[in-house]
Amino acid sequence: MKIYMAANDSQTVESWTNVFRARDGVDVVEARAASVEADIVVMAGVWAFERYDGRPTRDEAQILPNETGDGMPSWVVIPPYRPFVRKGSEIAVREDFAEVSPAYFAIVQSLRVIRREFGNDVVVLLNLPLLGMDDPHDEQTPLSVATAIDEAMSE
Repeated sequence: MKIYMAANDSQTVESWTNVFRARDGVDVVEARAASVEADIVVMAGVWAFERYDGRPTRDEAQILPNETGDGMPSWVVIPPYRPFVRKGSEIAVREDFAEVSPAYFAIVQSLRVIRREFGNDVVVLLNLPLLGMDDPHDEQTPLSVATAIDEAMSE
């Protein structure tokens, strides 16, 4: 599996490149998502549901065909949300997932579903802006994503 991470902001690209520089099969690029040649794009549901369909889930990432002709990859993967519980009138992340990074959970679950459904001979695009991961000052999210990729690829 080849993984590209794309962002429009050069500072974001630089900070993510510092984390992923030494990883084979992973490249960070400064580009718009539609200009990256990939089979699958991973993006948050908030951006994907209206355009590609689907609905929020917390069990497993969703795979949707891209039938819009919008220049994005042929398949769209929407990560699941961390499991939550209702406590009275409030909704909270389930206690056993409270310490799990949202970025880690989203990417590890997405890559597991991609490997299961498509195998390893695909090119995957993690669109950082459309995943809400494009803050160049956030040092923790790239590390969480690196851990998720390492774990998912070693299974």
